[in-house]
Amino acid sequence: MSASETIVARIRAGQAVILSADAASSLRAKGVFLEGAAAMGRLVRERPVQVMRHYEHEVAAGVEVLCALTSETMPRALAQVGMAFRAAALTGSAIEMAMEAAAQAGRPVAVAGMLGGRTGAALAPDRVAEECAMHAARLAAAGCEIIVACSVGPFASKLGRISAVISASALRLPTWALVEVKDGHTSDGEDLGECAKSVVDSGAQLVLFDVSDEHAGLDAMDRTASTLGDAQPGVLLADPHGDPELWAESAKRLIVGGAHVIGGGTGTTTDHVSALHRRLRTPRPTSMRPPPPPAG
Repeated sequence: MSASETIVARIRAGQAVILSADAASSLRAKGVFLEGAAAMGRLVRERPVQVMRHYEHEVAAGVEVLCALTSETMPRALAQVGMAFRAAALTGSAIEMAMEAAAQAGRPVAVAGMLGGRTGAALAPDRVAEECAMHAARLAAAGCEIIVACSVGPFASKLGRISAVISASALRLPTWALVEVKDGHTSDGEDLGECAKSVVDSGAQLVLFDVSDEHAGLDAMDRTASTLGDAQPGVLLADPHGDPELWAESAKRLIVGGAHVIGGGTGTTTDHVSALHRRLRTPRPTSMRPPPPPAG
């Protein structure tokens, strides 16, 4: 059984799975300078040793799904710094290093490729699926096992666009949708239930809600419970206060409240992942949201 199959089986059984922390915050906490357009994409090209160390720190902290730094290796992001032609090579490098770090873990660690993100010029709707399909193909060819498709930023900010992102990637690999939540709606003011239904209908197997606090995470899962169907909920939990221990307690309560996947949102680092990992060692809590019945 592959690492991704093991992770998916755990999720289906209601067991909590740990996703990566906020890469930018983690890198800055280690003293890595990140400024300017396509900073992550340039980091993969210019300082691959620091990228590899970041991955190794994430694995050592306890992540079970390691997010590769591919949100800014898409052509539209790299075009800002005149490197669109390097998109395929940098995507491959980011995934290859993540796979190497995961292989050293001594336990199942799945590598996820990020599709879409906050930076880059907006695309016309008819170009979204085209660029996403290209990037998804590169992620799959490079060897990643899961795609996390983002709804944030100008790239996929509307329901039609995030659906196009999911549809383009779900044909390649298991795909999780990442939806940014603000004040009980998506970041663009759209209904969470409608968004969840849209991405699930487009092929997403799990919906990750990117939230600012524990209450927002519980509320998002409650609002979408009737629309997720067989898909599972997860949460990216931010930490504006920089306290890994308090963050881990909130994350653990979100698991009990229904989250099958927990990752670190804005302001989190590998210290946050490590704090949560320690709390989940024994016994590991399961989500109170029951898994769906077997098909057939």
